[in-house]
Amino acid sequence: MAAYCLPLLAAVTLLPGCSRAPNREAPPPPRATIGMANPADVYCTQIGGTLSAKKNDQGQYSICTLPNGESLDSWALFRRDHPVQK
Repeated sequence: MAAYCLPLLAAVTLLPGCSRAPNREAPPPPRATIGMANPADVYCTQIGGTLSAKKNDQGQYSICTLPNGESLDSWALFRRDHPVQK
């Protein structure tokens, strides 16, 4: 009986190591994010203004302080100086 048990025990112990690993696909690469600056904030700094970030109940917004001391919302400045052509 012992003559049968030893080979059987060896087979039961070693055979699982010979099996193939499950075919696991590599996870997809992370999506690249596009880092695009706020055009209104870029315009503010291009004309010599300084930005300050503000927060209210609706979210975050930027105030542009121009070299002449005028302060206004950066998008209001952008729209004022870049009117929509109709």
